[in-house]
Amino acid sequence: MCSLRSEIEKANAQFMTIFKQQDATALSELYSSDCKVLPTGCDVVEGKAGVAKVFQGVMSAGAVTVELKIDEVEPLDANIGLAYERSHYTFYKSDGSVFNHGKYVVIWKKVDGKWLLYTDIFNSNT
Repeated sequence: MCSLRSEIEKANAQFMTIFKQQDATALSELYSSDCKVLPTGCDVVEGKAGVAKVFQGVMSAGAVTVELKIDEVEPLDANIGLAYERSHYTFYKSDGSVFNHGKYVVIWKKVDGKWLLYTDIFNSNT
């Protein structure tokens, strides 16, 4: 049986791989159907279509890859399959320079045995 942290690390690796493929729609499939995203400087975005729009905007602005580094992962409620992650991110441009970096908190929800992003709050340090 995998630890919670290793399961979230695996989900984050999938996120980074899909982001590198520049597929915002596929990226949105890593989120629950009732997800909420709270990006820097924007209103709350709800649902997978909103997630795709947010990340398509990031990609269109010049980010081609993202690196996610976990600071901590802990269960919130094992009975209903909720966990939180506090971490930081770095988006990179095609030349390898930093596009943006910051921190984030995700509430993960286990749906049909798979951890999905339920609430994603990220804030830029730049």
